[in-house]
Amino acid sequence: MVENLFEQNLLWAVLAAVCWLFAARGARRLATRPHSRALRRRARLGLVLLVTALLTLTVRAALGVALAAETDWWGATDFLLLAVAPQVIVGAVVAWLSVPAYWRLTGWDRAARRSGGPGTGAGPGGPGTGDDTADDVADGARKPTEPYRAPAAAARPHTTNPAPMPTPARLAAPSGRGTAALTRTGRPTTTDPVPTPTSEAGTTTGTEAEGATPTSSTVPTPAPSALGLTGPTGRGTAALTRTGRPTTTDPVPTPASEAGTTAGIEAEGATPTSSASGLAGPADRGTAALTKTEPPTTTEAGTEGAAPAPAGPTGEGTTTLTETGPPTGEVGSAAQGDVQGAPTPVTRSAAADPRLVVPVRVGGVAVGLGALFTLHPPAPPYTAFLVLEMTLLALAASGLVLVQQRRRVAVGAPGWRPASRGRRLVRSLAVVTCGALLIAGGYGLAARESRLPDRMATAHHHAYDTGGGPGPGAAPARSVTDLTGPSTGAADRRFTLTAGTRTVRLASGETVDALTFNGVLPGPELRVGKGELVEVTLINQDVTEGVTVHWHGVDVPNAEDGVAGVTQDAVRPGGRHVYRFRANRTGTFWYHAHQQSSTAVARGLFGALVVTDAARQPAPSDGVDRTVVAHAWSVGDTRGGGSAVRGSGGALSGRNGLGGDLRTAFGDDTGEQRERVAAGTPVRLRLVNADNCPRTYALTGTSFQVAAIDGNEVSAPTDLDGTLLRVAGGGRYDLMFRQPQGAVRLTVTGDANAGVGSQGFEGCGEDGAYGTHGTRESPSLILAPDTASEAPAADTGAPLFDPLHYGTATGPRPLTPDDGGFDRDFRMVLGNSVGFYDGAPMMLWTVNNAVYPDIPSLLVGEGDLVRVTFLNRSLDDHPMHLHGHRMLVLSRDGERADGSPWWTDTLNVAPGERYEIAFRADNPGVWADHCHNLDHARDGMVLHLAYDGVSSPYETGASTGNTPE
Repeated sequence: MVENLFEQNLLWAVLAAVCWLFAARGARRLATRPHSRALRRRARLGLVLLVTALLTLTVRAALGVALAAETDWWGATDFLLLAVAPQVIVGAVVAWLSVPAYWRLTGWDRAARRSGGPGTGAGPGGPGTGDDTADDVADGARKPTEPYRAPAAAARPHTTNPAPMPTPARLAAPSGRGTAALTRTGRPTTTDPVPTPTSEAGTTTGTEAEGATPTSSTVPTPAPSALGLTGPTGRGTAALTRTGRPTTTDPVPTPASEAGTTAGIEAEGATPTSSASGLAGPADRGTAALTKTEPPTTTEAGTEGAAPAPAGPTGEGTTTLTETGPPTGEVGSAAQGDVQGAPTPVTRSAAADPRLVVPVRVGGVAVGLGALFTLHPPAPPYTAFLVLEMTLLALAASGLVLVQQRRRVAVGAPGWRPASRGRRLVRSLAVVTCGALLIAGGYGLAARESRLPDRMATAHHHAYDTGGGPGPGAAPARSVTDLTGPSTGAADRRFTLTAGTRTVRLASGETVDALTFNGVLPGPELRVGKGELVEVTLINQDVTEGVTVHWHGVDVPNAEDGVAGVTQDAVRPGGRHVYRFRANRTGTFWYHAHQQSSTAVARGLFGALVVTDAARQPAPSDGVDRTVVAHAWSVGDTRGGGSAVRGSGGALSGRNGLGGDLRTAFGDDTGEQRERVAAGTPVRLRLVNADNCPRTYALTGTSFQVAAIDGNEVSAPTDLDGTLLRVAGGGRYDLMFRQPQGAVRLTVTGDANAGVGSQGFEGCGEDGAYGTHGTRESPSLILAPDTASEAPAADTGAPLFDPLHYGTATGPRPLTPDDGGFDRDFRMVLGNSVGFYDGAPMMLWTVNNAVYPDIPSLLVGEGDLVRVTFLNRSLDDHPMHLHGHRMLVLSRDGERADGSPWWTDTLNVAPGERYEIAFRADNPGVWADHCHNLDHARDGMVLHLAYDGVSSPYETGASTGNTPE
């Protein structure tokens, strides 16, 4: 469940970022649409996109909360604080400001009013019946209209030609030598006078014609958005004035002629209309004027000869038309002019409103930062990053508001036009170039900063995780070099391991370009008795990179641990090193190189180490004690003829190993092996998984018991039959049974280590299958009284062995804290991050969102009782291996372990799993604590368990020759 939630968080973080990127770009460019219809269409599209972006943000937030609920707060703190919380805040602001602003620009609300529904105040013939009313809706501020007063009968002209009145208005017919006025009362506005020159016969201006009913506005009503329309002039002046949003216009002079000038919207005997065009009707020799008052708009002053009004016969008087009505979007155009032509400045101004644009663009920044923090989470604590993120968002919002205000003034100015295509192309190229330079510069900087130092002391523990215990400095100072095994006394067992480079032919016929101990694959098995003093001399014959030996699972003194740059220097070609330790605990262990271990182990520098106890285990003469070391050998041409990458790390690893076809073998045989075992013979099979990924085994033909896990005996094991065994990378299981009359088969049923090339995007546990991934055949071992006998095939659908409830606990549970609880309590989130490591871009394997050497060391004091919680929030398995100690599993996914105490030194934490383990800090030193998928360790999934007061004189880095992983 956790794996799925983590994958969904990554996916939706990217989806949300893409949606918000397009939404922010659309909001910025909305005001530049060339036509009103295109602007409304883009507003509708932008609204849909914005709603989609808000939905992705909602899903993203829900997934973050679900991950926190599934993993506890600490498992999703970074997502909730850095990715979810800021985005939710910005998303709420967008829903509050930007969505309503978009809605007003779409025109969908006017469509509802035109339907004549109750309370809309619109219907056929009412205000806003044309598409040209986009501006007043975009303006978003409805002004109250004046009360309607019906005109007197004497003022109703042309009763012989009745026409429906489009709006409540009083219309006056032209008179003779006086003034005829038409007044339409709608929304109040403030206008400035537009003077018109007088004619010879004098001019009468007002709101009443002879015998007409007074109108509600008697002042001359020119507008800040005034357009003078003139027809043929006589001895007076014709002026058409329309009042929109406040602006400043210039008077519109018109030349006089002998015949005078006529302007207006009525011809003699015509029915007045509400058209936005001024149409001249008959008048006497004087001046005819049309004044139309609307909600404020911004237009350009008319020019002489612009949009002339057809002139009729003129008289000596003045005809004045004053109309105050609901706002429209036309300025000097027909009623449909705004629909087909360019948006008016008020529409562009509304589309460039900072309340519409800025929240969406800030939302894009917030979602982008959220995606960055999801794909590359910072290391805890997160407070500083949260403050930084909120500060960046505040600065972005402030800067964008200032920029958008200037842009709004620009697009709302009279005569504004979008930039030419060539200019836009140049600007786009400049933006792309700057972006490419920034990306390239950031790439180079990140790659350079990620490079590991050439020399790095073990004292690089610049930060400690104290686990709630006291900080460093309380214990006396000691050096790793003082923590050695017995330096005197004769050794009970002496071995020599000579490391060399050679080509080895496996028993099954394939050849391997190998690194070997003593010329064999795997290295020789070392068997010792419990309590014996063991001395091993390591000789490097010709391994150029150097070599060390780590005793995996054996609690040796720190100086004998064999980790290059931490407990010793790598042994160079021609050099040697002596290890001395006492084998104090029985069990199945193994040894391997810990210098460039991801490559050295893959190529063969490993072998089995078995510690026996004659008092508890049968002698070889009394039974069969067989060690089965499983490893995937690269049998192709690793220098160009095989696969591009070694598959054991999965495609998420940055630099997977050897190449070639990977064939799993038991020892040095990739095929079927047969051995004769008499019926009734006790058999102990020691399974060693010498690879990175889990390996699934099946034992068929008999019931069996799991006698030991990672060299730790199981208390009161019970019989198992038809059960699959999944052994962690680096882990060991001991199986016991008595040979039946028939054949017994041990085979591999699931192996994520073998196959051709990469193991898929998710590495070892691709979809939890742990399959063979193209392995031509699985190795098998058949034990039978008669070598010709056939064992039954494995049931790949059988249940999986679960150590959590296996066996029976005897006596009190070990490592149980007293009333004071644990002395140290650590939490480790195993995760993924996109970034660079040692100069290379890759999917990183992280511990608490950091990689080596930036993962704080776990600080302990000698004798401390320590608890560690592992949570795998990544897309691959992590067999976590602690050197020098064994761990007791307390719980998995909140379910307590209630069988035999489950001791382990290599605990496989599958994607989504959460384990609690405990150990006693009883072996002082500086110990490696890492993922034993050695490709992951090479790519930074390494930290240290540091005892207070203990330091190391050794260094790692390219110039030192020490590369432990």
